[in-house]
Amino acid sequence: MALQLATALIETRGACKLQKLEAAMEKALADLGWERTFEGKEALTPDPGDGAIPFVLVANEDGAAGIQVDDEKVVRDLARIVSERVDVALLLLLTTGSLFGRRSVEVVCRKFEFRSGTASELAVMAAHTRDVSDVEHNELRQADNALRSRINNANESLLRAEGTAGFKPKKFFRYKRNLQPVKFSSPRLARLMEQIEACESYEIDGKGPQPIVKLVLAGGAKSMSYLKTEEIAELEKALASRPELVRRKVS
Repeated sequence: MALQLATALIETRGACKLQKLEAAMEKALADLGWERTFEGKEALTPDPGDGAIPFVLVANEDGAAGIQVDDEKVVRDLARIVSERVDVALLLLLTTGSLFGRRSVEVVCRKFEFRSGTASELAVMAAHTRDVSDVEHNELRQADNALRSRINNANESLLRAEGTAGFKPKKFFRYKRNLQPVKFSSPRLARLMEQIEACESYEIDGKGPQPIVKLVLAGGAKSMSYLKTEEIAELEKALASRPELVRRKVS
């Protein structure tokens, strides 16, 4: 099992009142099934270990604002929905890392622009992740710290080169996902749902002799799953309750 961590910043590309960004964030997270468990001017320390995800509103003196969150699954859906509710474009700077077997490290920086709910991926310089592939033997006992350190180093490089300067934390939140688990008829469908939750986009092709679910994964890799007609119906029923996943479907 690979250890996976991430850190991301959604920033406005122009002046945006922090109150407006906060309202858009709260509405988007509610739509996505997240419930607020904490709000304050300072972060909770130490982490209460309740499974909630920290969200931080940031701003600079030039009127730009942003949302910092260390969660890959929610951040792109959050940016997409927030971009529909604010008047300026958003830039998402995302750094993810995976540690496979406590020996092989992969750290990736990505950049997206969002305008009125439409996302475009932009090129990122490879130099940000140049020195993150090694894992020293004495770090293996603290694998999460070793990976987090490399993610932070790459992310700092990404933000310095391609982000907006001068952001300072203004308000702290914690949110927890409140989703009712779906009971599928087979473990295979449950695994497919997990893949859809992590995919870039998916397509359900029912025109041939056997329905196919086609996935585009991070990095451009593709995957296909052949399903029965009744399995397609079961999957689509589950997806109907997840608006953020419906948005990833290719028509």
